Amino acid sequence: MGQYVVNECDGRYQFNLCASNGHVSISSIVYPSRNDAERGIEDLRREAPNANIEDGTEKDFVRMPAPKFRIYQDLGGKFFFAFIDATGEDLALSHKYAEKDSMLRRIERVMAECDSSVAMG
Repeated sequence: MGQYVVNECDGRYQFNLCASNGHVSISSIVYPSRNDAERGIEDLRREAPNANIEDGTEKDFVRMPAPKFRIYQDLGGKFFFAFIDATGEDLALSHKYAEKDSMLRRIERVMAECDSSVAMG
């Protein structure tokens, strides 16, 4: 099982969902309070297991309803994804991956480990 790590800097908060192997799976947006960050974690826990996957790298891709994981590709060819909550807001962003399959496995891991415990960083 993974673990959420909540970090504070200058009174603002961000969380990372760390996989069971210790790697950061996804990093949240910056929140103005710890309570807001914890609400973001609860949103991810509730919504990620059954979220749609929208592949924005495919030609003529179909827009999926939120909550969803949206896949992107940067100009250098690397893949990454955002988790968009049920209200349509970006909640968290992944790291970049050279291979699309690696990034898709990371989405699967987020879905499987999103109910992890919380620790203060």
